[in-house]
Amino acid sequence: MNSSTADLAAAYFLDDVPGARIPASRLHAIIQTVEARRPLSVIQQAFLRERGHHAMLQLAIGELDADSFRKSSRVEQEIRIKSKVVDEPRRPAVPHFNYEATERKNAAPFEEREKLLEGRRLREQVGQVHIEDENSGRVMQILRSVADGKPIQDDDLRWLKSSGLNYWTKELRKAHHTNRATALTEEWNRTGDVWQAVNACAEWRKAERADEGLRVVEEALVLVADQKPRSAALTTRGGALRDLKRYDEAKQWGLEAHRLTPGDFRPCTLLGAVSMQLGDYAAGANWYAKAEARGATRDSVDRELRSIRDAASREERARMIATLKSQDADRYSWL
Repeated sequence: MNSSTADLAAAYFLDDVPGARIPASRLHAIIQTVEARRPLSVIQQAFLRERGHHAMLQLAIGELDADSFRKSSRVEQEIRIKSKVVDEPRRPAVPHFNYEATERKNAAPFEEREKLLEGRRLREQVGQVHIEDENSGRVMQILRSVADGKPIQDDDLRWLKSSGLNYWTKELRKAHHTNRATALTEEWNRTGDVWQAVNACAEWRKAERADEGLRVVEEALVLVADQKPRSAALTTRGGALRDLKRYDEAKQWGLEAHRLTPGDFRPCTLLGAVSMQLGDYAAGANWYAKAEARGATRDSVDRELRSIRDAASREERARMIATLKSQDADRYSWL
């Protein structure tokens, strides 16, 4: 066994847990991530929570400082060790070197078992009920990458959205966008580049964590004055507020973004959606028409309208359809 892996496991009071001392295991990879002060993915956080490593999870997400972590980890380790003494039969006394030899001998099968268990956990965490044999290698590689906090590669994304659509679950999408959002937020914090903040906010919204996106983009707005990036940040801020159902505020920032960049379709699209969700369907149709005139595709507008329609109550849906068809019966015949 590599002494550095044992030392690292001991530093985090996990040297009693076999997986912490196996370099290829999920737990050891998480320890290395925490040691490097990199953020954990949502799947890694779930793993720690499921395994009862609460102190490490709290340390990783900033809820414990180093001293509090050491105290809590010692308590968790003592509980684990006492539990093993009670639950496991007493081992016969043998020389210490035999334990080391046995551990080395068992490392390979233990590692293989960890991989099998890891695969099962990963599938459960991202909603993968069944994976066809011919796709198993590719899908598991994608899941391990996401679990390690990495965004999915472009070619794998294209495959998931076409041939691998059955594997492109809501849980996997959220984990992927969380990883992208985390990386972009780190880049924003490192460089102060407002476009990184804008893109981070967009990814946080796709991960269904609009509050995180709002926090990032509001930090950027304090620092940016140039028209184009400020308009983009305001529009993204409005989108996050829309996700949080704060429609009046979203409309306010959409109007400000439109004032800054009147030729950009994005503020118009935001204002179209917000107007619809405020029940002002005629205004929404007008804003969407402006968005199309400035470059928004009809398909993208129709996708938004379909989403708004499907989320509305029966009465609101009927009023929305009637209003839009009265505006342009041919344009909205598909409703």
